[in-house]
Amino acid sequence: MIAAAAWFVYALMKKPEWVAVLLFTAVIADINFDLPIPLNFRAFISAALLARVMYDSAPMPGPSFFATTYSKYIIGFVIYVLFVTYQGGLLTADIIKEYFWSLICAYLGYYFYMKEGSYKIFRLSLIIAGFSCVGDLAWTYVQGGGLWIQRIYFSFTPDFRIFNHNFFGYICAVAFVFLLGDYLTDNGKKINLLLMPVMFLGVLLSTSRSSLLILIIVSVVLITKGLFSSKNSKKAYKLVMVTISCLVLSLFMFQIITTVFSIQSEFMEQITARLIDEPVAIFNRAMGNAYKAESLDSMDWRAEASEIAYNTFMNKLESSEQIMGIGHEGFMARHYGYDGIYDAHNGVLLMLIEFGVIGTFIYCAMLGSFIVRFWSLKLFSPLLVILIWLILYITSHNRELTSIFAFLLTGTMAAELQYYYVKQEQPEEEELPEMSNEYLET
Repeated sequence: MIAAAAWFVYALMKKPEWVAVLLFTAVIADINFDLPIPLNFRAFISAALLARVMYDSAPMPGPSFFATTYSKYIIGFVIYVLFVTYQGGLLTADIIKEYFWSLICAYLGYYFYMKEGSYKIFRLSLIIAGFSCVGDLAWTYVQGGGLWIQRIYFSFTPDFRIFNHNFFGYICAVAFVFLLGDYLTDNGKKINLLLMPVMFLGVLLSTSRSSLLILIIVSVVLITKGLFSSKNSKKAYKLVMVTISCLVLSLFMFQIITTVFSIQSEFMEQITARLIDEPVAIFNRAMGNAYKAESLDSMDWRAEASEIAYNTFMNKLESSEQIMGIGHEGFMARHYGYDGIYDAHNGVLLMLIEFGVIGTFIYCAMLGSFIVRFWSLKLFSPLLVILIWLILYITSHNRELTSIFAFLLTGTMAAELQYYYVKQEQPEEEELPEMSNEYLET
């Protein structure tokens, strides 16, 4: 602990980007635990790093975070959510702290992108977070656990929380599509080709079907785009080979794990059912073919959960609540969920219910401004790939698009756009004419 404290003080004073990697990794991988002080681990690092950057004497290129239009969207959305939650009688200190630290993460994401001139800190943090999730999944498999993941850091901290397997597939899939998009940029690194199969393995180990499906869709679009690009066609062909290797990995992975780690066969049967039997049953039902009802499992009630959320918004809410919303986590607070224990599993409907038409419009306007601006500038960004992936992902999940990770992402995206303008405004250095030998001799 003394060594860790000494490292933290040194890094905070001399290398704040190291502390930023630590914080961003903890945010992305949702790593947090209590400290013997009023602040928890993540809040303490955020506060210390914020204090450090506030007194940074070196000027930051471009406008400050609070001078951008995107920050006004983010801050306005947070103020609106807190107001609506207060009106619904649901505002607590924990919710205030959650959104406060979300704003801090958006600010720090913006700051460090502008200081570094790239998303390399975000990239490194995402890779470390992905490896952390893969490690937690492998640890759970070795322990013979089930779909509630046993995290490695629980062995060293007093805090223990239940983590659903879908979260780990979601983070690994985000890391995969980011690395894929990053590889297709002009400065794409070859090491991404080695990292992507690891992240794909994490998605498989999580058995998150929605993460796997959206990962495949986004990957096919990006690879197809690369194949028809004169700059990235060779890279795209290499990606096709990586894709084939990932498919081979998926075919033989479970057999290898069963043999090496002696995993319980019951658990492996459950994994196989989630990745193969259940999707096949859903497809057969949709086609009118015979299927095993017991194979439907969660994919069956997810559709019903979304239907319940739709009926809630249309029939159970008053007109004023449809417009204004009922507040953060109001859907579960009023026991609207499926069986009273499952959330809406439709992020769009959940946003409409809890934040109303006004709050949803504010947030969608911010996301739309990002997409339109990147598109108009013809600026291909792996950060935009993550945003599109998240938009697709919440159609079958809940609040991932308004999580603290999403705030970190939007703050970093705002910085990327502002830094692009800064580079465009910088005058190019004029090349000096070459001097002839005669002139030099003279």
